[in-house]
Amino acid sequence: MPMRSAKSDLGALPEKASRPVTVARDSGQSDPLAWMALIVLAFAALALFGIDAVAIPIFDEVHYLPAARLWIDGTGLLNPEHPVLGKQLIAVSMIVFGDNPFGWRAGSALFACLTLLAMMRMTWLATRSRFAALTAGVLAATNFLLLVQARIAMLDTAMLALLMLGCWSLVAAVATRRHVRLRTMLAGVLFGMSFAVKWNAAPVIAFAGLCIFAGNLRARYGNGRRPLGSMSIFETFGWLALLPLAVYFASFQTIALLADPPARFTGPIEWQRYMLELQESVIKTHGYMSNWWDWVIDRRPIWYFYEEYEGVWRGMLFLGNPLQMWSGLAALIACGWLGLAKGRMDCLAVTGAWIASLAMWIVAPKPVQFYYHYLICAQFIAIALALALDAAVWRRPFRRIGRGWAIAFLIANGLLFAYFYPILTTMPLPSKISFADYAWLESWR
Repeated sequence: MPMRSAKSDLGALPEKASRPVTVARDSGQSDPLAWMALIVLAFAALALFGIDAVAIPIFDEVHYLPAARLWIDGTGLLNPEHPVLGKQLIAVSMIVFGDNPFGWRAGSALFACLTLLAMMRMTWLATRSRFAALTAGVLAATNFLLLVQARIAMLDTAMLALLMLGCWSLVAAVATRRHVRLRTMLAGVLFGMSFAVKWNAAPVIAFAGLCIFAGNLRARYGNGRRPLGSMSIFETFGWLALLPLAVYFASFQTIALLADPPARFTGPIEWQRYMLELQESVIKTHGYMSNWWDWVIDRRPIWYFYEEYEGVWRGMLFLGNPLQMWSGLAALIACGWLGLAKGRMDCLAVTGAWIASLAMWIVAPKPVQFYYHYLICAQFIAIALALALDAAVWRRPFRRIGRGWAIAFLIANGLLFAYFYPILTTMPLPSKISFADYAWLESWR
């Protein structure tokens, strides 16, 4: 039983290599922005429905709500092992919507919606495929993890949204070649803010910069185009490396504005050493702790909440959609092959981003880790599935048969999402043992 309360030319391929394999900008498909808006609105409705039904702190809200209140009062600092911006954003949500269950969580719902929009927009810009872009949105909205994090006041959703918004801005610069400098600068600011919420964003930020660097090298020594047009590699380094670091370190200056700042705070640089010490000092085991391989196979979820509340049993299970998590591994392999063998830089970028995000937790010195660290990876799995379905099924010669398979997959995914929705959202459950209806594996209990 659960514990209670606990790119089109992203890599700037040479022209002769990119023509036959890239979905061209002149594909003739119209921008599906209206459909994207409908997907975001539907997700927002599902995320906000009954979001305040449980009016007590859920899971890590017991840590972050007091920390946010201190920021509102300007009196002190809690959870010093994490950067400060995420807790400040929770405080902003509480200031705008009130210090109540809706106010605690509304910010997370907003950031989840921004994540969804950013994912669809950058997939569209990178592929010019309506099917790929909309499918990425549908899959992200129903991968379980994004919905659950949209309904709880934690740091991860803000970190994810700012990261994906930064990726969207950078992809837009590469794909459209319009307002390149402005969009690159915006990406740098958003990357820095994401890093200032939680360190988890760092590997994807580094990978994005590496993609641009590799594209510049290819353009210099091959016959391709530079990803960011005339922007030099040194200027690119400034916007995508130095600017994010400047934003990140600047966020810590707010600590000095507190009425009672920690005695250990003598500046942003020294504070990093202190944060790292705190991260590495957490060695006490936890019933829901897991390893990176558990996340990859969807083996060890987290029961954020499961108890009798006001006369009915309710639960919130942080579990990845098994259909997506398991089939997504094959999609990542397919995308890797499409990138390496067919020159699809959009596919290669998605696979690389998933690997980069996961690699952090393979080498991280933090001894106690949890499934929510897989949140970034799960979104790239949704995009990889969309790209793989688009390339391998939707666009095959036998389109009618292939599209039938793609639609069947999406229907099965939707039915699975509908079945699990009550246990993801603290809806009333029939009985004390209703968790067993969803705990298909022993390790899910």
